[in-house]
Amino acid sequence: MTEEKKQLPVISYKGKEYKQEDLTEPQSYLFAQILDVQKKENQAKFTLDQILAMKQVFEERLQGELNKTDE
Repeated sequence: MTEEKKQLPVISYKGKEYKQEDLTEPQSYLFAQILDVQKKENQAKFTLDQILAMKQVFEERLQGELNKTDE
């Protein structure tokens, strides 16, 4: 039986592709850090969108309550 050699995925960065097996340990580490930071950035944006939507709802409800007292 022959063992199949698993090929690591290619990383695409700034329009260029890099084979993971060709990267040095520091390069691999930095790519992993960048990917993790990008995930956190996307999660933060997602959360901020939710917060802004909730804020808008509360502002609209407050305006509705203020309009009741102005009448």
